[in-house]
Amino acid sequence: MNKKVIFITLLTLVALGGLIFYTYGPASHPIGPTVNPASLKPTPTQNNTGSSTSAVNTYHNRDLTENFYTIQFPQSWQLGPNQPGGYSFSFSGGTAKVETMDVPDNSTLELYVLSQDEPKLKASLSGYKRVNYQKVSVNGSDAYQLTYTSTANGTSYQTIRTYITGADKAGVITLSADANQATALALTFSSIINSFRWEK
Repeated sequence: MNKKVIFITLLTLVALGGLIFYTYGPASHPIGPTVNPASLKPTPTQNNTGSSTSAVNTYHNRDLTENFYTIQFPQSWQLGPNQPGGYSFSFSGGTAKVETMDVPDNSTLELYVLSQDEPKLKASLSGYKRVNYQKVSVNGSDAYQLTYTSTANGTSYQTIRTYITGADKAGVITLSADANQATALALTFSSIINSFRWEK
């Protein structure tokens, strides 16, 4: 073979390799879901709860197909770093988190909560103690609510973790506050949980 044929053959192979890498390589497939910028733009609204009115931000999460939802949080709470399909907030004396969770096809949401998620909480949280567990309804969706106490850095916290059934994934709302503030925040926490709605 002459040098021109070898050169053209090598150039063709390099070009073919580049085309295959570009078409099927990591650059062509996102590593995972990403946060949709529209999900982070809240709509300021007024929430009327009985005798009082509060300023809230309504978030429309559009990160994960088949798992769109709406939820409201107080405008004074600070939005933190977020994972696709979720939000995290901080406020004086506590934190809040919303996320979506896969439930295995061979399980129910309630069974998964009691046999998988609660044992993980017990193992990872200092002083974990269940306060209450009950089945509830959140805007027509079956839900399960786990209330527990734990300690961190010498402070006692009370947490309400609400698991909401969905068509594809479950929605999970975790609201945690200094145990001394739990009673004062009960109406706010209830309002947040009841604002959650799956959207088509």
